[in-house]
Amino acid sequence: MKTTRREFLKAAALCPFLPCCVVFAAEGGTIVIRGHHLFDMLDALGTGKSSHKTLGPVAQKIRANPKGPLKLVIGVDDICAPCEWWDKDKGLCKKSLTKYPQDNDNSMTSDKNAIRVLGFKPGDTMNADDLYRLIKTRVTKKVFAEDVCVACRLVNKCKETYGARIEAAVKALAELRS
Repeated sequence: MKTTRREFLKAAALCPFLPCCVVFAAEGGTIVIRGHHLFDMLDALGTGKSSHKTLGPVAQKIRANPKGPLKLVIGVDDICAPCEWWDKDKGLCKKSLTKYPQDNDNSMTSDKNAIRVLGFKPGDTMNADDLYRLIKTRVTKKVFAEDVCVACRLVNKCKETYGARIEAAVKALAELRS
């Protein structure tokens, strides 16, 4: 199901997260997503719910079109760009900068690791449902914790629920695709 330009513009006019929609439109419907955000949005993809102001709308776009393309990047993406914590001049997230000064570097490492583990290069594109099925196949809980998000301070918390969250996301995208 392809969205017409008129439908997109109508939806964008109602969207409180317009910068995200503008990035989405600029890429021709391709959602730009950094490597580690593939994993951050598992809950939102599986349940369809997220209180995060910029991650939630991107997850909803993916759920609305699971056959839509995702472009994998290192650094700023469609979740970061419209976020109030993103410092456009410095190209980093300021949310936890004082308390956790390594978070930005660790996020970049996780971006690179995720893209590498999946066998891609930055800029490669794949349909969302195919990409999440590939993630389920290649990224076990052990790979998630030891190869993808090893640098993240939250890895121990996330790895405990990783299996259930990837299952729910893949299942939801498959059901939405049907």
